[in-house]
Amino acid sequence: MIIAVTDRKISRSEFLTQTELIASARPDMLILREKDLTEEEYGRLAAECSRICDRHNVKFCINSFVNVAAAMGSERVQVPFGLLAGTKGFRERWASVHSLNEAFEAERMGATHLIYGNVFETSCKPGAEGKGIAELKRVCDSVNIPVFAIGGISEDNIRAAMDAGCRGVCIRSLLMEAAGPRAVMDGLRKRMGAGAPFKI
Repeated sequence: MIIAVTDRKISRSEFLTQTELIASARPDMLILREKDLTEEEYGRLAAECSRICDRHNVKFCINSFVNVAAAMGSERVQVPFGLLAGTKGFRERWASVHSLNEAFEAERMGATHLIYGNVFETSCKPGAEGKGIAELKRVCDSVNIPVFAIGGISEDNIRAAMDAGCRGVCIRSLLMEAAGPRAVMDGLRKRMGAGAPFKI
């Protein structure tokens, strides 16, 4: 499973245009991760992106703005570990975690999916050393809910991440900076050994 994560600050083209290109490449889900916006600004952007995802039959997920997700009637939301307690009522509660202890605690608190990272070095967190495949495997082997790898995922290492036991990966810069997101998606799927989308 491949999840696209947005970042309008590095978007190759106008943000909604790039989002449309990414959605047309059919990731399994798109997470709107634009934390610097006000709630009102985020809500307007979320409505636009949700319509784009609907057009391409791509699952859409709100990041951090729980009130916006509730107002939109979303069944899922993705939040940092520290905000997980405020997500009760959503069918899918995606939590970002950065350690094995956070993974344990998030599962105990009712998270349904985990996003773990950063696995490799990434421009999103300059200077932060990647946690590595061995630690990703520890997390995957230690919890009973799906784990998704994030941080520096590329064609060169996506298979290693999958072999560590994760259910899928999250991709930010490769898609946001791509002139051809479809070619990027095709390459990633080929290397991860998935010709068709995974089911969440």
